[in-house]
Amino acid sequence: MTIQSVRKLNVVVVDDDPSMKRLLLQVLANHFDERLNLWGFTDPHEAQQWMDQNCCDLLISDIEMPDIDGMGMLIFAKRRNAWTQVIFLTGHSSWDRVTEAIENGASDFLLKPLNKDELIKLVDQELERFIRWQTALRGRKTTAGAS
Repeated sequence: MTIQSVRKLNVVVVDDDPSMKRLLLQVLANHFDERLNLWGFTDPHEAQQWMDQNCCDLLISDIEMPDIDGMGMLIFAKRRNAWTQVIFLTGHSSWDRVTEAIENGASDFLLKPLNKDELIKLVDQELERFIRWQTALRGRKTTAGAS
């Protein structure tokens, strides 16, 4: 896959558990190397301040957090940039919560404990989508994933 003319995907990770945030960032950095710009936050307020000033292409957020939960993060991110994709992390969620997240634009869910292969697979899909969108906006054909 050639991504020379496409900028890096800006990924924001938000989890109130510092060890989960570190794990997510480490897995993403190790696997995606130079294809992602990564930012991690344990405080959703700080994440929102960052997103208020910068472009977030992919938000990976715990859905259950005190004060500002994942749903609040999703709504904030989508208002700032409708193209932002959102993947939620959850240990358990009700059907109503999942439905609400999908209705508000969530892309997908990952269950805790974290399955690293699933995380990589989902972020890979988001990266491919991002490349297709960037390529389409520039009016060039892409050879990645041609069917």
